[in-house]
Amino acid sequence: MVSVNVLTRAPSDTLTAPCADRVKRRRRNRTIVLRPSDLDFSIKGIKLTGNVRLFQRTNGRWYVRFTLNGKRRMLSTGETDKTHALLKLGEIVKQANLKDSLGSETKPINTFAELEKEYTPYAEINKSASTVEREKYTMRILSRTFGKKKLSEITRCDIDRHIQQRRRELAPGSINRELSLLKNMLNMGIEWGCLESNPARKVKQLKEPPGRIKWLNDSELERLLDACKLSTNPILYQIVLTALNTGMRKGELQRLTWDDVDFERRIITVKQSKNNETRHIQISKGLLPVLKGLLLERPHSHYVFSKPDGTAYGNWRRSFETVCKQAGIKDFHFHDLRHCFGSYLGMAGYNSYTIMALMGHKTPAMSARYTHISEVQLRAAVDDIGAKVVQHESSPLDSLPSDVSS
Repeated sequence: MVSVNVLTRAPSDTLTAPCADRVKRRRRNRTIVLRPSDLDFSIKGIKLTGNVRLFQRTNGRWYVRFTLNGKRRMLSTGETDKTHALLKLGEIVKQANLKDSLGSETKPINTFAELEKEYTPYAEINKSASTVEREKYTMRILSRTFGKKKLSEITRCDIDRHIQQRRRELAPGSINRELSLLKNMLNMGIEWGCLESNPARKVKQLKEPPGRIKWLNDSELERLLDACKLSTNPILYQIVLTALNTGMRKGELQRLTWDDVDFERRIITVKQSKNNETRHIQISKGLLPVLKGLLLERPHSHYVFSKPDGTAYGNWRRSFETVCKQAGIKDFHFHDLRHCFGSYLGMAGYNSYTIMALMGHKTPAMSARYTHISEVQLRAAVDDIGAKVVQHESSPLDSLPSDVSS
């Protein structure tokens, strides 16, 4: 990081209007990043290190994060309006510096527990809500081992010992998720200037077994849909059809609103995906009348899959488990409908790039596992070869002269 003196061109203690025009915006996370060269405070003798970040939390208020006199700060502006929050930055920095000069206590990040407190709000503005909740649970697990340790005292041996302990309790994939979060947290500790090197950097992830891919054959699919039609859940059939036709995750379906459905262009917009990115899914011709029928049944509902009173339906896990049991389908979860979507695309001959675009994967490698070949395709392949061989089943010796063949 490079330390810079704040400019002193303006006589006021607030951020000047030209500076507000030079604000760099990152719309994805509703974060405004101010570079040192953008800052124009009239506060003499104050040093800021690195960028100043202004971000909006889920409560609607704007918070500011900066490093002042070598110490990290994250303070609330108390404002829900972005412009008002920007104009208060100068006063906030001035007050923070005044508290330092008066000797008020500030707590640097020394232990892993303190890093966790700093990392949590960072995750809340940079990751999806579902990811944050999962990581909060994982951080509590990590804190049992590393919470009281100083960051500078955490060694690779400590991390290896933690992994060996967790291997008695968890599958390799779950342990790897913990290790990834630990590495990310310690890397942020380096970026924030409270750690020199990452002791987890060279720790290798465990080898994971192939991911579970469960999909339905034609007979199973027909039995499942028939059972959904008879379910006590009045919209389970429409939910399952949408999952099969779009590959959407359960949480994405639960949050789906009619504002996200464009009937004219036949597009569904997923605003809050697992990757915290927006993606667009085409609506098939078969799914289109199903969704229009739902809208006619509940014209005043905000959510696509809602209760009769218009509120979000919630969780349909029990009703789905019931229809699977009635259809005679074992070891099948709702998320497996997404695997069905990917598998059907692969078996239809679509390449991994098409599957990646439709399913919202980050890399083609994630989609390549859906390009597997079904038993039906394998049988058809050997039948084709068999038919060609049968055409030439007569021995080549039959066509030779008798004196040569003898």
